[in-house]
Amino acid sequence: MIQRLVIHRFRGIREGVLEDLGKINLLIGPNNSGKTAILEMLYLGTLAGRDCDVVMKYGEPSAWPAKTLLPRDMLGYEAIPRLRVRHGESKKWSESPAYITEEKTLGIALEHLPEGHPLRDFELSLAPGAPGRGHGFAQADVQRISLFRLEPWADGGKTPDERLIPNLFDEYGVILDKGTWVYLWESPFVYKWDPTQPLDYLAIWAFEGKAPDPTKVLFFDFHSAEQHFLEYFASRAYKTIPDWEDKIARHIGAVFQELEDVRISVKPLEGRKWTGYVEWPNKTPIPIDHFGDGARHAFKVLAALVALAESVDEDHPGLFLWEDPELFMHPATLGRLLDAVMKIVADKPIQVFMTTQSLEMIAWIAHLATGLENMSEVQFYSLMLRNGELKSHKFDANAVLEWLKGGLDLREVSTGLIENFPLIWRLKDSMGGAPW
Repeated sequence: MIQRLVIHRFRGIREGVLEDLGKINLLIGPNNSGKTAILEMLYLGTLAGRDCDVVMKYGEPSAWPAKTLLPRDMLGYEAIPRLRVRHGESKKWSESPAYITEEKTLGIALEHLPEGHPLRDFELSLAPGAPGRGHGFAQADVQRISLFRLEPWADGGKTPDERLIPNLFDEYGVILDKGTWVYLWESPFVYKWDPTQPLDYLAIWAFEGKAPDPTKVLFFDFHSAEQHFLEYFASRAYKTIPDWEDKIARHIGAVFQELEDVRISVKPLEGRKWTGYVEWPNKTPIPIDHFGDGARHAFKVLAALVALAESVDEDHPGLFLWEDPELFMHPATLGRLLDAVMKIVADKPIQVFMTTQSLEMIAWIAHLATGLENMSEVQFYSLMLRNGELKSHKFDANAVLEWLKGGLDLREVSTGLIENFPLIWRLKDSMGGAPW
């Protein structure tokens, strides 16, 4: 699993670190505290699975083995365009400094970096055996690719140029032979530019531990709940996963009692999109999209997660990134959905990161952790972002339960807690305990 994440200038985070990550991680915090940015970093960094070489031209020419973005994620979306749309931007980066060379490599000219910097002018060249190696990079890659990932260095390997390493990483003892490093140069993703600091023109982050298989990375956000499945994902899942629909139906029935014992079918629509149908005996099937937002959200999460769980193994671990699971969900139904999700991933090599602003979500995860054989698999991180510096406080499930019993609110650790929340959370019974 990913055990530690060290961040330098990604979106709203100037610098920060998350340590001792667990199998299931819940990121808690107010608006603009870096929760979604962390999901996006993990999404982009772990989707870099296309083998290539970074060819640096300044100084003594050198080439480093690396990886860059796959064309699609597990659900069939292109990663960078997907995130651009999330943030209200065009799918295409019109100011991309990339270009296709005569040799079909991807040239990158970062002219704002000082003369002689190793990343001022470099190329990405597809490695032997990489998809598309015979044809090289395509024009579409100019808009698609704006990052590369350096893998941990083998013993005895060359020492990388020290100008590639921000001081922050020295402070945390992160070096290239222990971590996986991601370099991203697309300006909307970079924190703030400071001409006196060349590396400030780049977002850089490193994670330690075993990265997931890039084809097993699932990022589920509120956009995913509103959209039909792409044929790229649904058709492959339908053809390759035994009893996929039956497994979805079993979990849906456990979440929504009124859907117990129904059949689920996943079928194509017009325009190369697929959706689910709910089928009762002797009745016309109803598209899941005709149900409420909560049922649609739960169906798509469970269908995608079942597909992920059925496709991973120890050599090909998975990663599930889930933004705000409480969206559209009644608190009681949310608990049943979370229970289903934790059962699906329980014995699978899948690491989970979730974000939340919901007290019910925090309480449910803490409660469900008590049923695990190893409660330490679940970790809670309360985040706060001040002047670009990410601060985190880590709690285990037992500590969270004690906070709840004391009537305190973990969603804002640094402010005295309860004065920022509704009156109900301030009420105490005659013994001084929580109102519930």
